[in-house]
Amino acid sequence: MNRQDSPGPATQRRRRTERSEENEGGGYGGDHPHDAADSRGNMETMVKKLVRLALACEYQRRPIRRTDISEKVLGTAGARKFKDVFLQSQLRLRSVFGMEMVELPAREKVTLAQKRAAQSQSQSKSAPASYILISVLPTQFHDSVILPPPAVPSQVEESKYISIYTTLISLISLSGGQLNETKMHRYLRRLQMEDNTPVAGYNKTENLLKRIERENYLVKVKEVVGTGDEDVYWTVGPRGRVEVGDDGVAGLTKAVYGEMDEEGEAELDRRIARSLALNERVLPSKAREAKDAGGGQKARGRKKKGRREEEEGESSQEEEEE
Repeated sequence: MNRQDSPGPATQRRRRTERSEENEGGGYGGDHPHDAADSRGNMETMVKKLVRLALACEYQRRPIRRTDISEKVLGTAGARKFKDVFLQSQLRLRSVFGMEMVELPAREKVTLAQKRAAQSQSQSKSAPASYILISVLPTQFHDSVILPPPAVPSQVEESKYISIYTTLISLISLSGGQLNETKMHRYLRRLQMEDNTPVAGYNKTENLLKRIERENYLVKVKEVVGTGDEDVYWTVGPRGRVEVGDDGVAGLTKAVYGEMDEEGEAELDRRIARSLALNERVLPSKAREAKDAGGGQKARGRKKKGRREEEEGESSQEEEEE
């Protein structure tokens, strides 16, 4: 047999060729180190873009829409990279700015037409459509000295604006979640804001309310009632529910009442919880369990009572027979 016909050297040459191709391609699958570096670089770029987008939207009090993230951050990467970019951006926002993105809830369905439309829509859970930024700093750091109002146009003007919408949100929340137009004007009159406001650039109350509504702190609802008249009332908007929320309402209420003894503070807490219906919303399962337990006890009581009546009837019947 000739040396050229021997399979050994040819096999070795093939193995050397395969190893050289693998080394040139960076391993199986053709993943070159430069490709991995480019991928990490693209990820870092998208994370920076999303952080900048979130900060810019929050500065303007605009929601961070998922469509804007896809168009301005992800680009051609599309939904494949959304989860990774979002998680990395959350880590960057928390560690550097002490903030994070949270889902902005949809507007509450309050009118009959809105509730019917919601029932007709699909019940499948969809991905959040928009987000806003909130602080993740501990409660002890939630102080105006540490977290001052924005400096544009000025801290004084922003403080006025924040105070006004927080007060209106609290009034609506403590009134059961809705406040009709007549009561709203009554409260504005008590605040000396029936026609004019102290906020620069918004001398007319109507213009300031439009801004508050546009930024989703409040929602003005118009509903046609059975008589053909229009019922107008105000509810808390999505941003108001997230940014202020029940904690903000309770904090403002306690600040208005001032310092109190322990008994008075406990009573105030109970009144706030009752007005905000906190027990019903926070512990609905326990409320249902208590209701079911109470219903079961009543049913058992009725059964025992029925058995006693039956026994008494039988004993009386036996006495009559004797």
